[in-house]
Parts: sequence; structure tokens; C-alpha cells
Amino acid sequence: MKKKRILLGEDDLSVLKVTKVRLEYEGYDVIPAVDGAEVLERAHGDLPIHLILLDIRLPKMNGYDVCRSLKHQADTAEIPVIVFTASESEQQWLADRCIEVGATDWMKKPFRTKELLAKVQRALGEESRRDG
Repeated sequence: MKKKRILLGEDDLSVLKVTKVRLEYEGYDVIPAVDGAEVLERAHGDLPIHLILLDIRLPKMNGYDVCRSLKHQADTAEIPVIVFTASESEQQWLADRCIEVGATDWMKKPFRTKELLAKVQRALGEESRRDG
């Protein structure tokens, strides 16, 4: 079975690195992107993307606009998107905005690895591969 490929849009390099390493440990292929424009570029690239993890506060183009753009283009419309943010003020509206822009799910940062993996597996239609 081929590895599922996850596009990770995160501008905080420490969060990017830790999340990438953890997902790779779980058997996923992770493609990093550090701003909204790079997320769009990589999503439309030659490699098929199975899931996008997307920070709301990205340089060049915020996560809401990136997600809206992805959902309005035929080649990326069906890719599940999980958005996340560390902003307290945005958390109140994140669930509503998530639905509005077409995201599959959302999380607040900092997130726990177990929560991240559960949401990733659910978005990819995978059964939990581990009990913990």
C-alpha cells in the first residue's frame, strides 16, 4: 500500500518540524510549505496530495483564503483540509469559518499528537492503526 501524502502548511518552523517528524513516524509522506502561496503551488503540483493540514495564520495568503481557493478548483476540491490556529480570538469562530470555507475539520494549537493523528486518520478514512 502506498504512503498517504500530507501537505503541511505551517510557518512556525519548530511546529513544522515536530509535526512532520511525528507524521512521518506514523508512515505518512509529508510535504512542507511555509506560506499560503506555497501551499497552493504544492497542492496543484505533480504529486497527488491526500490531505492538507493548514495553519490559519500564514504569510502571503491566510489559511481561510487558501482553503477557499482549494475548494473552488476542480483538481483540489476533494482533498480534505484540516485547519488549525493558536489565536484565542479565532478559536471562537474557527468551527463556523471551517464549514464556510469547506474545511473538513479544525484544531487549536498547541494540539496533542493523539488528537492530530485521530483527525488525520478520520479525514483520510482510515481506521485507527494503534490504540495509543
